[in-house]
Amino acid sequence: MASFQYRAYDASGQFAQGSLEAVSEDAASEALWAQGLTPFQLESREPTAKPWWQREVFGGRRALRSDLAAFTTELATFIGAEIALDDALRLLSDQATSTAMGELAAQLRKDVLNGATLSDAMQKRPHIFSADYISVVRAGEIGGTLGQVFEELAGLLERRLEVHSKVQSALVYPAILIGLSSISLAIIVGVLVPSIAPVFAGGGRPLPATIQFFLALQARWVEALIGLIATLALGAGTVSVALRRPGLRMLIDRSKLEAPVLAGFLLAQETARFARTLGTLLRAGVPLLRAATTACDVVVNRHVAAGIARAIGQLQEGASLHRALASETTLPAVALRMIAVGEEAGKLDRMLLAVASKFEQQTQRSIDRFMTALTPLLTMTIALLVGGLIMVVMNAILSVNELAGR
Repeated sequence: MASFQYRAYDASGQFAQGSLEAVSEDAASEALWAQGLTPFQLESREPTAKPWWQREVFGGRRALRSDLAAFTTELATFIGAEIALDDALRLLSDQATSTAMGELAAQLRKDVLNGATLSDAMQKRPHIFSADYISVVRAGEIGGTLGQVFEELAGLLERRLEVHSKVQSALVYPAILIGLSSISLAIIVGVLVPSIAPVFAGGGRPLPATIQFFLALQARWVEALIGLIATLALGAGTVSVALRRPGLRMLIDRSKLEAPVLAGFLLAQETARFARTLGTLLRAGVPLLRAATTACDVVVNRHVAAGIARAIGQLQEGASLHRALASETTLPAVALRMIAVGEEAGKLDRMLLAVASKFEQQTQRSIDRFMTALTPLLTMTIALLVGGLIMVVMNAILSVNELAGR
């Protein structure tokens, strides 16, 4: 809604002025005529522009996962309570805890009041709403089950957010460990090593090669830092250019699925992602072919996605889903068997969600095992680095003491 300042005459010729809210200037004019007023001046009152830091930092275009999940959950609650869509969006705009989500709800409400469907309004914002999200909403609009599909979407986003949060939480301790060890190494190299250099000079002995290296590094740390940054930038640029070649990316993704340990983890992750999205879309009433096409877009590994795309081609020719996937993809056999059972029982959506839950749990167990092994490995590696530096310094000090004793 926009706010308009008006000046008008009523039926008796009396002057009147005030403000009103309307979708557009034409709608405001019609509202005034309906009240028996003849407007002669109608001006839009634009809200005060926000500071740049508030627009860019707090009102960024890309929505956070947590914000989008909260937006979907609240919208599902309002629609489930049989609140009209425009009123639900207005409530979201007024009560949003995030500035970005409040603005998003207001923009969606404006489009809906202008005659657009909610899915069409969301489709204008692909940086926020993914293809599978929009497909589910459109299916709910067509089938009249918008409240149900938003509940399904809320569950899907909450599950994705939960997996993402678990991975982040698992990386907290290794990150702290690496940070503290880096500080320790910096103190040894920047403070302890330079402090013992004068002792060698006074004793008339040459500096050990390791001490000389660290002193040179300290003296030319700016050049070393610039060289490191340039090397990393060059490497990142080379990798970025190389990955833009579809053939090379396909080769890399295929090689990932052939790695002894990584293959099982990646395949379970992609299976869970595909099954969760497809099951959610089917439960929302999206046709199988369209749902499978949308779910294929969610798959990250291009080799797996290419196999699913070929399987979708077989679906168009009348093949069953599990047979098409079995012939064109390397998805786990247990997932294919569960999909076959779901097709035979007419409960494909439920079975796909069960497949997703199974492989999400398997993925989480793999992450937990990896982090359990990574923590002691990092501890040992850092202990060897710090201990090695300390041994070098101690040997240097002991050699000076021996010289003084003689």
